[in-house]
Amino acid sequence: MSYFVRRAEQQLELAQQANHEQVVHAHYELANLYLDKAYSDSAPSVEIAAAAA
Repeated sequence: MSYFVRRAEQQLELAQQANHEQVVHAHYELANLYLDKAYSDSAPSVEIAAAAA
């Protein structure tokens, strides 16, 4: 599991524990950004591998 996926999971846990609506929203936004980063980093390597095949 990548660093960014772990961080996204941590943000989701923090969102579930938060009591304030804006804090919950901020944690979900951060989780989304970490997931975007996690899966955007892996996409080019898949394209490169497919092009090499």
